[in-house]
Amino acid sequence: MAMKARLLLSAVLVLAAVWLVSCGHYVCSTTFGASTCTPSGGGISGGGGTSAATAYAFVDVGGTIDELGLDTTAGTLLTPTGYIGPTTPNVSGWGMVVAQGQYLYTAFPGVGQIYGYTLSSGGALTAIGGTPVNAPYMIGSTLAGLQGMITNPAGTLLFVLNQSGDAVYVYQIGAGGALTAAGSVILPFLPENMATDGLGKYLYVTSASTDTSVTPAIAAYSISSSGSLTAVSGSPFSGNVGGILNAYGMLQVEGDPSGKYLIGTTSAVIGDNHLYVFNIQQTGATAGAITPVSGSPFATVYSPYRIAVQPNTGGIFVYSFSLNGLGTGDNPIEGYQLNTSTGALTPITGSPFAAGSVTGDSGQFDQSGTYLFVLNSATTTMGVYNVGTTGNLTQPVASVGFFDQAWTVSDAP
Repeated sequence: MAMKARLLLSAVLVLAAVWLVSCGHYVCSTTFGASTCTPSGGGISGGGGTSAATAYAFVDVGGTIDELGLDTTAGTLLTPTGYIGPTTPNVSGWGMVVAQGQYLYTAFPGVGQIYGYTLSSGGALTAIGGTPVNAPYMIGSTLAGLQGMITNPAGTLLFVLNQSGDAVYVYQIGAGGALTAAGSVILPFLPENMATDGLGKYLYVTSASTDTSVTPAIAAYSISSSGSLTAVSGSPFSGNVGGILNAYGMLQVEGDPSGKYLIGTTSAVIGDNHLYVFNIQQTGATAGAITPVSGSPFATVYSPYRIAVQPNTGGIFVYSFSLNGLGTGDNPIEGYQLNTSTGALTPITGSPFAAGSVTGDSGQFDQSGTYLFVLNSATTTMGVYNVGTTGNLTQPVASVGFFDQAWTVSDAP
């Protein structure tokens, strides 16, 4: 059933790509959702963009980058006035991330390059000097997961998975967003996703469910300030959790902002209605090692497909996204509060949230943790939600059309 779910997402992506090609390099309406197409124009540097937005969403649509600006005062989620999307390779992107709230990076394995842009407060994208950066190891590589490219919390390092070479490549992010290669490390398995702990001290890489030659596991590495990676003692980590076999076979993991916990979902098996929480050893010879917290795994109503962890140190909330068993849509989003003393997850009052009002299969927070952006691949729409003090979600603006491609979000610089 998990494979069927992934096939559903792939089918939606292909349909979106076909629709896009029929329009050429266009931005379709100011909300990406209308059928009227107008030329996007632009060049390698992009440009334009006048906005009072507090946060932005970006998506690679094959040939350009489209953008939405969230203006809660006006109650709109629109393309900024005058925005001109930069020209990118007309191939599917590998991943997209924002560093330091001002640098946008997106990778294209078809051409083996990483493109970089500076984001202005008005939403304009300007090419970073020295980009695109050549990354020939990407060429011919199978696509990694949703987190095939990430940054550390400080936004000073960029990590890129190379599935064909079973490796992680690291880049330093310097002045003006310039990228400098900082080395690589060979992994003990075929990788799928990765994440850092909340303090950026350790990198965790999940094994791909398709790699049946190894026991499902999580590899851990300590991160130096220069970006070099050193395997944590005992890595890779594998085993059973709460009677569930091979429970370290995570599809996705996320660190909490305190740096104490790693939260994950197996998702590889529809029907594993649990979220997993691991302690991160803070000191000693095994610093960075992970072990299940007491009570893990924690029961969920649905089988989590993706998760999003709030990136602040207040009341830390975790949200899970899932697909229905028929593979035809998304279940309501579930919310949990993380106990920063024990690592336990407690359902938020009202979770799962009402069907039809809060649904989607993946979500990302802005840097402040105020807004949760949610993509619904089945309907190719983007919704934005305010996160209340108790973890409840309210929608300040209506959902709009959004392509199911590599995407990311950022607060305005």
